[in-house]
Amino acid sequence: MIAMPFTLRQNDRVVSGIAIALAIGIGAVIAPAAVGGEYVIAAIVGVLLILASAAHPKFAVLLWLLSACFLPFWVGVENPFYLPASSLAGLLVLCGAFVRNPWRIGRVDTAVLLFCALCLVCGVVGLSRPGDVTNVMTQWLLSFVVGRLLVQRAGLPFTYRAIAYIFSAAALCSMVEFFFDWNPYYGWVVDNTQYLAWGHEQDRGGIVRAEWAFGHSIALGCALAMAIPIVFNCNFKSVIRASLIAVLLGGAVVSFSRSGMISAVFALLLSLLFFSDKEKTRGRLAVVFTLGAIAWFAIPKILSVFAEEGRRATISADYRLTLIDLIPSMNPLGLANGYTEPNRGEFYFQGFKSIDSTFVLLGVSFGFIVALLALGGVGWLTWRVVRRTSSAPAISVLAVVPALFTVALITQFGSIFWFFLGILSLHDRLNPDRRVNAEGQGDSSLVDARLTETKSTAISNKIGSVKDV
Repeated sequence: MIAMPFTLRQNDRVVSGIAIALAIGIGAVIAPAAVGGEYVIAAIVGVLLILASAAHPKFAVLLWLLSACFLPFWVGVENPFYLPASSLAGLLVLCGAFVRNPWRIGRVDTAVLLFCALCLVCGVVGLSRPGDVTNVMTQWLLSFVVGRLLVQRAGLPFTYRAIAYIFSAAALCSMVEFFFDWNPYYGWVVDNTQYLAWGHEQDRGGIVRAEWAFGHSIALGCALAMAIPIVFNCNFKSVIRASLIAVLLGGAVVSFSRSGMISAVFALLLSLLFFSDKEKTRGRLAVVFTLGAIAWFAIPKILSVFAEEGRRATISADYRLTLIDLIPSMNPLGLANGYTEPNRGEFYFQGFKSIDSTFVLLGVSFGFIVALLALGGVGWLTWRVVRRTSSAPAISVLAVVPALFTVALITQFGSIFWFFLGILSLHDRLNPDRRVNAEGQGDSSLVDARLTETKSTAISNKIGSVKDV
């Protein structure tokens, strides 16, 4: 009598196993015939990546970073709306971000969620374009959550090193592209509007500018600039730190983007000036020497290229200044007055087609309240950096803010920017008003053990186009 329930349970397990095996076998036969073999393979790979990301958050961080730095923006899914490779990777690793990982909302989280909620409301009530709203939710907010929660599981030291090595590898590839005139991604022809917009080379002053997988030289230069404070903050040997920073600076230089190069230098200077006094200062002299050496060899070439560019660069700068004329047309929420869309996908604001400023674009797309919220965040971040209570990702974000006045969050640069914003929020949640040490290690009473140990426990389609910078 006692053995009978045990025998029944064994029989139930056998029957369940046979049923599961039959279901898998039938699905393996029917599914390829119904939807196509490539879709079945993609679904299986996707499920395996989701399971691996849930079990191994460090793998998930690597997967997302590699997709952002080595897969071009035009590789993605178009229906029902466009999802680039970085967003697809974000969806795959999102499960890993929430597994056994509580989210305690901090002040940066609150500001970001308010920002996204206002954008969503504008879309729901018909005040803004659906494509702009999906860009905010599926690229910006998704990347923020990955940076905020997935890094919380993977650990800050590991994430910092991953950023340092992967972004440096992208910078090295961009230099190979420039010197050997070789970009493999131009051959990745995809029949979509994103490839038409970004899948071609750019020239300036008689030279072809490096883009690598970023689709635009500005996106490349600004993204590499954001990695510099992270490298500076890692516990590398002096020669390794100086070498990686030199590679990142070199990658920004071969982009021949004024915004990218200025952001890179700004990132380095902010790192040298405003990191906490408790930071390790070893290697600063080597970094300064590296910067001087790069400047000595690069500045004459840069000046000659921009001199050759001449009038075109002046026209581009003057155009950006005229964008301030759009400010009076902004509404509190929603699209600005004077918005027209003569053809599908072709739009104008008061006659302006290319809105080459993130803050102006936010104002004309979602209203000046949303733009002011973003500018308020910049003011708060500047105050934190000046007080030396900031972190490496805070300096990364602040370093590219000047560039955001002259460029929209184009291609995967937008996702990378919001990923860093997520890490910034994580730092602020752990150390709201304290000075932090290298690799995110502050007061041990405030920092999650998983973040300080080496071992872990486990927009639009393009809502704005851009001219050369």
